[in-house]
Amino acid sequence: MKKLLVVSSILVVVIFAFVLPVFTQTETPETKVFELTAEKYKFEPSHITVNKGDKVVLKIKSKDTTHGITVSDFGQKRALINKDEVTTVEFVADKAGIFEYRCAKFCGWGHLFGFEKLKIEIKEKAA
Repeated sequence: MKKLLVVSSILVVVIFAFVLPVFTQTETPETKVFELTAEKYKFEPSHITVNKGDKVVLKIKSKDTTHGITVSDFGQKRALINKDEVTTVEFVADKAGIFEYRCAKFCGWGHLFGFEKLKIEIKEKAA
């Protein structure tokens, strides 16, 4: 009886040590880095997609003049994007949805009417 108790205890420990971690693993968030270009009235690329939980790093460079971006849905304040300099904006995509951003600094008359949006689509991870 004592032997059976020892063997069953060892078996339980083995199960918890090797099998349980397989069922409790969660996907590790990834860091997604995107290089964007801002120029009068558009961002290129204008649409990016990430998974919920990912860390997003936007490296934005202006081709023509100073632009700006505010990623307020994720707690970011306004960032200026100076010509020929790289501005980095980082955030964690902690909610799913489609979020749209425009230039946050007046860059010409088209700024008011025709500025193409930067769309950031955040998808729920597949189960």
